Amino acid sequence: MFGNSRPAVRAILAASLTGVFTLTAAPAFASAVTPAGAQAAAGAATATTRAIRPATPAGSYSTFRAAQRAAGFRLKAPARTYGLTRTHPILVGKCQASGRLSKRDVYAQWGGKGMQYLALDQNNSGGACSNFGAARFLGRYRVQGRRARLYGFCGSRGLPSCHAKAAVLVLVWRSGKRYYVTYSSHEWRATLLGFARHLRFV
Repeated sequence: MFGNSRPAVRAILAASLTGVFTLTAAPAFASAVTPAGAQAAAGAATATTRAIRPATPAGSYSTFRAAQRAAGFRLKAPARTYGLTRTHPILVGKCQASGRLSKRDVYAQWGGKGMQYLALDQNNSGGACSNFGAARFLGRYRVQGRRARLYGFCGSRGLPSCHAKAAVLVLVWRSGKRYYVTYSSHEWRATLLGFARHLRFV
């Protein structure tokens, strides 16, 4: 549905905050943390914030480390891309959600043959920076200890079955102040889940 064009993909990602599922209304995904663990995590987060200073509010970068410096928060990159290669520079821009314009949104995409791709969008606003549009809710999954929700552009007239490889899928979850959205086209559901579950801090 997104086609093979990066501008087309970004146009959809930056769509106005309207549609069947507005991600900014998604509930917070809480996790149980011990007081000692919370204190250690807070200390690590403070140290990381000091180490990563924003270089520029927007731009395109050839490496995740360069994009991380520009974004000003720790990024994750996939440890597995299932044979796909990154097709474009990593994009860093402002979060487009109202009240979150000071936050940063980072996008990267990996492609293969035809319309086959995997993509990762991450931001430090604690919520969605854009709405991907009207999609069908397909289920809940666990991703790196967090609860994630899977959506698909599928199951309606003119669209593939939600169980077909051709369906465009979207997986979203939150981890503290970081919000992640992964996408796939012409990939099985298990591939998108594996892609998300193998993200690692750079």
